[in-house]
Amino acid sequence: RREAQLSPQGNSSMSTSWPEARRLARGLEGKIEAKMCQYLKAVGNLRLEIADEEAASSPAKVYEKEIQDLLKQLGEVTDDMQKLSSSGTSTSEEFETMSRYQSLHQQFTADFRRTKMSLDNTIKRAHLLGSRHDSKDPSLAALRPHEALSKEHDGLVSSIGMVDSLIEQGKATFDELKKQRSIFASVGSMMSSIQKSFPQANTLIRKIKDKKNRDQIILAFVIASCMFFTVLYVMYSG
Repeated sequence: RREAQLSPQGNSSMSTSWPEARRLARGLEGKIEAKMCQYLKAVGNLRLEIADEEAASSPAKVYEKEIQDLLKQLGEVTDDMQKLSSSGTSTSEEFETMSRYQSLHQQFTADFRRTKMSLDNTIKRAHLLGSRHDSKDPSLAALRPHEALSKEHDGLVSSIGMVDSLIEQGKATFDELKKQRSIFASVGSMMSSIQKSFPQANTLIRKIKDKKNRDQIILAFVIASCMFFTVLYVMYSG
């Protein structure tokens, strides 16, 4: 029987075989999945206003320690599986089992680290927000971080409302300017039409003046002729 040294609980080593390794790996897989679900739920319920000492004893932090221990145990089991498979007498099924649990260990580790990093960053942001408010805004110094965050959120919402109002005013002003522009364009077009019609009006006025001058000349000639013939009549009739 192929055997290797395995320490699933981190205590004294114990000899195991492939069936025992599979049983241990299967049990650790179920435990890690359950703990990860509890951990994710605890992270979602974690309040941002917890103090440092409360964060250290929160359920999420407790689950972190338990998951880390379980991941360590699963890593030891997969290492022992690899030792068993390196004996040269392992079957393809056993090799596939080892590969599967190695992949599971890597996936569990990556998921755990990603969630833990997100939680740590959230707590850091909450604490930094509180210290920033303490130093910059005395009115927020007595507030817990989540309360300060809520107040800051309300301020941002109010600012966004003011910006929206300014944007609406800007749109109204823009529409009014567009209307004025169209009016000015219409007036300009009308002025252009009038300017184009001025030469025709000047031509008409000039023709009227020429006709009036011609009529005056004819009238003067008629009057002069009448006076001339009148003078001749008086001279010859006398």
